[in-house]
Amino acid sequence: MPPPTVCAPDPVALPHSFPLPDATDALAGDPGQAAARGWYRLALGSLVLAGLLSLTLVIGRLPFLGWLFTDPLFFRRALVVHVDLAIVVWFQAGTLACLGLALGPRLHRGGTALALALAATGVAGLLAGACLPGAQPVLSNYVPAIDHPVFFGGLAAWFAGVGLFCALALATPARTDDLALAPDAVLALRAAAAANLVALATFAGAWLTTPAAAPSVRCELVFWGGGHVLQVANVAAMLGLWLHLLHRVTGRPVLAPAPAAALLTALVLPQLVLPPLAFAGTTTTNYFSMATHLMRWTIFPVVVVVLGVAVAHLRRHGRDGAGRDYRLAGLVGSMTLTVLGFGLGALIRGSNTLVPGHYHCAIGAVTLALMTTAYEFAARVFPGGAVAPGHRRARWQLLLFGGGQAVFGLGFALAGAYGLGRKQYGAEQHVRTLGEYLGLGVMGLGGLVAVTGGILFLAAMLSVLASWRRDPHPALSLHHHE
Repeated sequence: MPPPTVCAPDPVALPHSFPLPDATDALAGDPGQAAARGWYRLALGSLVLAGLLSLTLVIGRLPFLGWLFTDPLFFRRALVVHVDLAIVVWFQAGTLACLGLALGPRLHRGGTALALALAATGVAGLLAGACLPGAQPVLSNYVPAIDHPVFFGGLAAWFAGVGLFCALALATPARTDDLALAPDAVLALRAAAAANLVALATFAGAWLTTPAAAPSVRCELVFWGGGHVLQVANVAAMLGLWLHLLHRVTGRPVLAPAPAAALLTALVLPQLVLPPLAFAGTTTTNYFSMATHLMRWTIFPVVVVVLGVAVAHLRRHGRDGAGRDYRLAGLVGSMTLTVLGFGLGALIRGSNTLVPGHYHCAIGAVTLALMTTAYEFAARVFPGGAVAPGHRRARWQLLLFGGGQAVFGLGFALAGAYGLGRKQYGAEQHVRTLGEYLGLGVMGLGGLVAVTGGILFLAAMLSVLASWRRDPHPALSLHHHE
């Protein structure tokens, strides 16, 4: 089949876009594409729902609408579900969408359908948890919760769907006829799937061995170890997307299979000590401290090596006009946020707003990598006759989100440097110094810019979902225009 025609009015044509599906894919005969679309819908839907829940937090503070919300705990429950959708569901579903596309027709059709059904049921359970009058919200680290069987049932169904698909993905050989992602990127996504399974095993062990206690204590212990491993899974997925984007920008593979496998093994393998520690008991010192030490010492060496390789690769194989490539903008933005997150994390000395400054940069880096890849993902499975998001618009959206997230994190860090405490709001903050006021002002400005970038992304991606409803079949030619 001849290569698809890609037309772009931008001054620089962007090479090396996703290869388009063959006729079998176009007839929806590829379970990998079906799975990719399903996980992508869950990923994007989670962002939309998270935004709507955050909107309820604003509406509930308006005096003339306060009568709509008679349950004082509703807003904290909405905050819990907002965080779980925006961090847990978005990251995992986005990763699995890319992995489904990479594995393609070799995936087991029935298994992937069951995994998606479980995951969708789980999201419904999470949303139902926000609407349960009197249910106690628990603002635990990594996976905040609502102390109610409906919410925990939804969370279990979500993790069951994710775990089943991760297991299927690890058991499925990569496609060789039509590589949607470079081999090193696929290795990293498989490493992310493995890390997700380790996290789920840690959650299971912690759930079984944590003694009865107040909900805040129990949830903190249950989600502590596995939550740390989830961050490793997110980093592995981000590295895979970096490698993919580097390949698309330069037209050359980045890492050979052997060094890629070695780096990813160094990242994921140490995490295998956490499930046995969780099954041994979550009240032991080793369980609590080992999770912290593993995240502190096993992530940054691998990321630094990949960063060095990426910079060298761009210097050696960079193309004229690549500076206007939206993929390069997203890639550099994600890398910059990662380095900024490392720097702010190294400065943490207590419980102040340096902590949220650090993790907002870290999660922003993963989100920016997923956003950048989402544009190519949309192009890969775009239906005939639809209009793909434009390159120039994509670049500006990514720059807005990445720049806003960086300023947001720096504002938090500045306020924390002057001693402003974390998890304090409104009058609780006791803002005293000029540095604290300045830091919060910078944070607010960055947050507004990042939210603007996020809204632009959702608008572009919702148009993709709308086009899928009009025409379920992927296109055999793709047209980009502004």
